[in-house]
Amino acid sequence: MPHARTFDCIVLASYDVGEADRFVILLTREAGRLAARVPGARRLKSRLAALLPLTHCSVELKETRGNFIVSGIAMSVRSADPAHLQNFLARTQMSEVLLALLSDGEPVSEIFEALSKLLHQEHCCPLDFLAFTFRVLALLGVLPETTHHLFAALSPEERVFVQASMHGKPVNEAVSCTQLRALSMRLLQEHCTRPLRSADIAAACSAA
Repeated sequence: MPHARTFDCIVLASYDVGEADRFVILLTREAGRLAARVPGARRLKSRLAALLPLTHCSVELKETRGNFIVSGIAMSVRSADPAHLQNFLARTQMSEVLLALLSDGEPVSEIFEALSKLLHQEHCCPLDFLAFTFRVLALLGVLPETTHHLFAALSPEERVFVQASMHGKPVNEAVSCTQLRALSMRLLQEHCTRPLRSADIAAACSAA
């Protein structure tokens, strides 16, 4: 019988499968992105029901024939505060970006730490999402230097914002989002494995 291993993880996505199971995509500190089945998660009073997107917890995983199965939650799930729509939208965009950028089994502990920090931050705003995006692209080695022609339209303040984001440093919260958002979306379109939808939803909600 396979032994269970405990992973510190953040749930990026979950999907209902079968009559009562869920399939989750986890970002783990130790092993990067992993997919796992959660048996019986949709049953009434299941102890595994709390494994929902944007939750941070420790889980026990068993590997059987190359597939992971969640066998338990080793500690209470800590959920991101859903009280504000802006918080939820920003965090949803972060999750979607990671789902589109990361491959299974490629651990980058700094990315895990960056997402964990923002999940436990009281409030998230569009600039937090932009800073997170530039940080992730830099950690993956696909963000050009700020001397690249792609950055030509940015102001000096916006370039400082990108440089601070790359290194996980505090950013200027007064800087305009317009050019930074356009740049981040262009870079994401070049490197993501699938179209991103949450940004359009966030923009529609903001306009409403």
